[in-house]
Amino acid sequence: MASFAIEVDGSAGGIADVWPGFDSRDRFGLVLREPVGALGASALIALSVTAFYDAQRALYGDDYFRYADFYLFGAGCEVADYGELDLWPGHKYVRCEPTAESLLRAINDRAITRLAVPERGACGGEIERQTRASALERITSAVAYSETGRSAGGDLSIRGDRVVESYVEVVLFANPALIDEAREAELKAWRASLFDAPKSARETYRRVTPLEALALL
Repeated sequence: MASFAIEVDGSAGGIADVWPGFDSRDRFGLVLREPVGALGASALIALSVTAFYDAQRALYGDDYFRYADFYLFGAGCEVADYGELDLWPGHKYVRCEPTAESLLRAINDRAITRLAVPERGACGGEIERQTRASALERITSAVAYSETGRSAGGDLSIRGDRVVESYVEVVLFANPALIDEAREAELKAWRASLFDAPKSARETYRRVTPLEALALL
């Protein structure tokens, strides 16, 4: 966890403030509305992956070989290649119809326990009662994120160091089919704007209840 600095309401925090009770059985899912939208939550993704590997080492030492069962859900869009952030293999990139019901069915099918959702641009539509009940039985915590990296009214911030940010740069370069040159330049300028001394990117998030997260689908 040395690569990250976590703050909650301006005070130093830890992984328990992000995902209380996290262990290697947890399944993280993130909803995105454009192929590279998840880069607004890159620090959260990297932190969650690191927490998973830390849990694996605590159980098995260095004698393990497993990728986290973490998933990206594209709401009516393709999902870019986030392999550099250790979201892999590619079957964990799930394209869904842009409705709340379709998204939540896919989330339930993969037994997601920790959920990140964009704070704006909900697909909307009715969620069937049994679909909602299944999700609320399983999802233990959730956050809302912004595709700009700065959530309105965010109470949680995560800073990733320059090494973490280098993984984001690889994601940008690895998706030429999904990002045209103009969009790539815009994204690079945006990432640079997140930096402040000492060379670390600070992203902010808003902790929400699972029920509030479903309303943002």
